[in-house]
Order: sequence, then structure tokens, then C-alpha cells
Amino acid sequence: MIRRRPVRSRGRHCDGLTAAPVPHYTWDHEARSEAAILEITCPGWSVLYGTGSRLFHAIATWPTPEPLLLCDRTVDGLKAQMREAEMTAITQHRTTAGTSRS
Repeated sequence: MIRRRPVRSRGRHCDGLTAAPVPHYTWDHEARSEAAILEITCPGWSVLYGTGSRLFHAIATWPTPEPLLLCDRTVDGLKAQMREAEMTAITQHRTTAGTSRS
């Protein structure tokens, strides 16, 4: 006995059919707005929220020896990492500038 596949109804991507409207949805409004506010309040950083990773990301836009990318699950955690990176950069700059004068 030969079994036949059941006949499927036509999908919205088949030839000859008009395109079906697909609603546009923006994910995680609150988290994305928090990232935008943090970027405005912290010059020298580009801040964004990854809807796929569900993480906040900060990229240093000031000169660094290596690219500086920080990630955290919360805005407060990311902000703390950003401040720590800034303090580390200031400290390293002072020690480097102090040794070059000798």
C-alpha cells in the first residue's frame, strides 16, 4: 500500500498569493530605554541592550589600548563596571605618565 502525504494548505509565502501583513513588534521596551538613558548620561560610552542575549552592553568610545566591551544583566551592574574601567584607565594613565617623565 502506498501512503500519500496529506495535502497542505498554502502558506503565506507561496507563489501566487498576496503577502500577508506581519505586525512589527519591538522587544524589551523598558530595558532598551534604560540603555539609551545610560548612554546619554555616560559620555564616552556606547550603551545598548541585546534582545537576544538579554544583556546590557557598553563599548568604550574613548581611546583604549584594546577594544573595551562590558556586559551585565542589570543597568546598575553595567554602570559599576563602567566606573571601574574608567578608574583603571585613569590610574594606568597616571602611572604611565609618571614613569615617562623620569
